[in-house]
Amino acid sequence: MIDFADQNVLVKEIRKGNHVAFEYLFKSCNARLCGYAARFIDDREMCRDIVQECFLKIWEKRNTLKSISVLSLLFAMVRNGCLDCLKHLAVVERHSIEYLADVGGEERLYYTDFTCDAEYETLYEELEKQIRYVIDHLPDRCREVFVMSRFEGLKNSEIAEKLKISVKAVEKHISRALSDFSAHFKRNYPLDVYIMIVAWLIMSC
Repeated sequence: MIDFADQNVLVKEIRKGNHVAFEYLFKSCNARLCGYAARFIDDREMCRDIVQECFLKIWEKRNTLKSISVLSLLFAMVRNGCLDCLKHLAVVERHSIEYLADVGGEERLYYTDFTCDAEYETLYEELEKQIRYVIDHLPDRCREVFVMSRFEGLKNSEIAEKLKISVKAVEKHISRALSDFSAHFKRNYPLDVYIMIVAWLIMSC
């Protein structure tokens, strides 16, 4: 029996045109992606359409997929789709959406139309490594709170309840983490990359 939970196996089978593998990907990711899209667009039907279009693009371009995180790729595609939709509807909110929509190279960095050009793939991997570096160097409780907030999608009140701390303490830890991220990327990367990373951090809340 094929283990689709193995990312490399899943990508390999999708590349081969395995409909069962693609169905596994859809069923395991669809709800999360729709929930993610809902952070940008307050229209359930529109969110579902954007997500389905992204899955369709994955299938159409399956021959060019590489053994990267398909889920990460889908999240990036959904985000880009939501931003395009917001711009089209002329309802782009202020805060980081404006910055992220204007950052040159952001789409190439996270999407690159599946070309997986070595230059962009290397930069993507480097940024992932730097994000992990900052996370690993946060104080233990600060790291725990930040991961629960940005990667597990928990609300501040939910984090406070789980960790038995106050909401104010949660906010303080998140603020500390954001400050460390901002300082690290501002010090080590060009302005466009710095803005992109900070925008991603803000939009992940």
